[in-house]
Parts: sequence; structure tokens; C-alpha cells
Amino acid sequence: MAYRLKARDSSVEHAVRRIAREQAARALGAIEHEPSAIATHEVRKSCKKIRALIRLVRPSFPAYSTENARFRDMARLMAGARDAKVVADTCKLLIAMAPDDLGEGFFAPVLEDLEAAADGLVQGEVEDAHLEKVRVLLEESRERAADWSIGENGWDAIGAGLGKVLRRAGKAAQVAADDPSAENFHDLRKRMKYHWYHTRLLVQIWPEVMQARADQLSLLADNLGLHHDIAVFEQRLADLRTARAHPHAVECLQTLASQRRETLERESRPLIDRLLAQSPEDLEGHWRSLWQIWRAGTAHKRD
Repeated sequence: MAYRLKARDSSVEHAVRRIAREQAARALGAIEHEPSAIATHEVRKSCKKIRALIRLVRPSFPAYSTENARFRDMARLMAGARDAKVVADTCKLLIAMAPDDLGEGFFAPVLEDLEAAADGLVQGEVEDAHLEKVRVLLEESRERAADWSIGENGWDAIGAGLGKVLRRAGKAAQVAADDPSAENFHDLRKRMKYHWYHTRLLVQIWPEVMQARADQLSLLADNLGLHHDIAVFEQRLADLRTARAHPHAVECLQTLASQRRETLERESRPLIDRLLAQSPEDLEGHWRSLWQIWRAGTAHKRD
């Protein structure tokens, strides 16, 4: 179930259908065989991969809006449990960064509240109605994907979608540089993550070079993902502050969260600049040439 276009794929349409069905099957397998927390993670991951896949061919895929909305809504069904668990995990991470003179007991009441909320969501919503609803939707989507139609073939089916994501990433990077709000960094994260998925999908056009780029995009995705997790955690801290719960521990955690978030922003900036240094037009043209070389050199595998 490698998440990439393969030399033996007879067309882009064939590849898109194959990859989407494989990802749906992977998520269904997790629902069937894994604990709810793992199943939730796998469903969300597969939905993101499928959405990135169809975004790559968006200009040539008439059903894009409908199918994108289906997978987006499936992932959203899982979001409540995921966010609750992330808030608790982020709290633990920040506690580990706290000064030594503040023992774990200082933060224990906050962590207990957050973990109780996460446990309630996982055992309630996700295990029961949500995972079952998603299972039905995934089975339907797997069948629908077998009939997807892509209007172009070869690079003509891919280039425009690739370039559109890159242009949006460039704009998002500039907005985040001018106004480093949590919302702006979250938008940048989404755009760069789409490009990471696209790089993985096209890794075979020059594996050594593309994998190196994918590795750097993965690092950036981790950094910006943690940045987003901290922003979600800070929202929960604001709720606790409003409720006047555990004020001293909450204040300390807010300071730690702000410091870590600012460090992630500073460390991510050079990586973002390097990854977006080439214009979308130049990168798309370069990858088009690599695609043509790859497909010509592997034509015998499709005979």
C-alpha cells in the first residue's frame, strides 16, 4: 500500500483510483482490528492522504468538491477525540520542559482534568457511533473511487494541481511571516502538508532527490503540527482560566506553551524559505521534465 504513483500504473486515473481504494481499505482495517484510539488516528491519516491525492488532480477531477467534502467530513467526525487526547499529551510534553523546582504534583490537577476529558470522548463518541458511521462511509467511498474519472492523463492531470498548492503555500508563508498568529500558521501547515503528500506521491520521478525533500517536509510537518497542538492546548488553558481552575499551574503552562510555540516558529522559518525558494512555475516545470524521463524509462513495465 505504498502511497505513491508507480511505474506500472497505466494512467494517472488508474493510480488515483488505486491509491484511494488502498487508503480506504487501510482505514477500514484499522476500524476492524485496532483499538479505537489507533483506529481514529488511522482514519484521519487516510482521509488526509486521499484529500491530498485528489487535490493533486483537482483541475482534472470533476467530482473533486463532492469527494473532498466526504473525506473532510469523515475526518471531522474523529476530531473531537483526537483534539482531547492531543491536549492531554501536549500538557505532558510541556510539563517535561518545566523547571526542576516545579514537580509533577504542581501540574497534576490540570493534567487530571484534561485526561478525564480525553477518556470520556474516546470511550463515548468514537468507540460507538462515530467509528461505525465512518466505517459505512468508507466502504461507500471505496466503491465510488473505482469509478472516478480524471479528465487528463500524464503530467497534464497533475501539474496544475501541484502548482496551485505551491502558490497557496507561498502566500500562506508570507501571511504567517507578517502576522504569526496560530490561525495563520495552521493555514500554512495545511498548505505545506499537502505539498509533502504530493512529493511522496511523486517520489519515483527521482527517488533520491524527492525523498530528501519529503524528509524535510516531514520535519516541517512535525514542527508545525506541534505548533498547532500547542495552539489547541492554549485554547483549553483559556477555558480553565475563565473557570478560575488551578490558576498558578495554568499560568505556568501558558508561559511554557508560548515559549515552545515561538521556538517552533523560529526554527521552522529557514526550512519554509528553503522549501519555497523555487517559484511554483519553475518547480512544476522541473518536475514535469522528471516525470517525462521517468515515464519514458519505465514504459516497458506497462506493456
